[in-house]
Amino acid sequence: MAGGPPSVLNPPPEAPPNPGPVNLQYPLTIGGGYDDIDNYMMFEATDFKSQRVTLNVAMYIPGGALNTTYKSDYESVQLGGLGSAAADTAKQVEKAVNSNEGFSLDAFKGVMGATAAGLQSEMNTVLMLKGGTKMGEGGKAIMERAQGAVLNPFTVAAYKGPTDMRTFDFPFQMNPQNENESKQCLKIANAFKKSMLPSHAGGDSQTAPSMLFGYPDTFTITFYINGHPLPDGPDNPMFNIGKSVLTGCELNFDTENVPLFFDGTQYPVTIGMKLSFMEVDIMYREKVDQGM
Repeated sequence: MAGGPPSVLNPPPEAPPNPGPVNLQYPLTIGGGYDDIDNYMMFEATDFKSQRVTLNVAMYIPGGALNTTYKSDYESVQLGGLGSAAADTAKQVEKAVNSNEGFSLDAFKGVMGATAAGLQSEMNTVLMLKGGTKMGEGGKAIMERAQGAVLNPFTVAAYKGPTDMRTFDFPFQMNPQNENESKQCLKIANAFKKSMLPSHAGGDSQTAPSMLFGYPDTFTITFYINGHPLPDGPDNPMFNIGKSVLTGCELNFDTENVPLFFDGTQYPVTIGMKLSFMEVDIMYREKVDQGM
């Protein structure tokens, strides 16, 4: 048989090279010239797995974009009498440890003795009130009136840690002047839709669909003011946004609640697009020094 093995006679087609990132912008006057828009934002999408840049979109800064929220979550915790005594004891122990004499067994006995004496002075009233609570709401109220006191729940604010990621909404209103500009605006909307959705190895195959989805892209969002990005440091006059994911893309093609299209085409006269992002990392104080 003439020729070589099948792998040589019919080599598999070479995989196409990775395409470069898609570069889009709205409006076209973003750029930095005399008549151009110098204040804008740049959205850079990156493939989650390969970290390859897939998309660069420059957009004007919409109203409401330059605001952010920082949160710290606390919850109310009732320590009760024993909890309060424990907290007071801990403070006294810490004070003794930090004193010049240092902490010793005698110092610990002194702390416990002072705490017990403080509790003993109120113990009779506390016992009467606790007895009232066992008699139901009515007995509790009667005993509180008789003693002229209520039990201190010793409520404290307990820090829960950072529990929420920062979120950002950017409402864009694109008003193309002609059919070609409308096509450009639709390319931008479709690019964001593709970046926020997962990939599916099986595609539209009905015979062998894939059981896996690929992660959507992540985004780096940068504000440009007077043509320059905001600094990554404590001298940032506003704030930067950390690596984020696109969680929502709302599209509206109505023009003042009326569907309008350029003559003889199906391209809309108005495209409203609201993008919702969420940072992938929590905030902590050192990030403030990074301009966040």
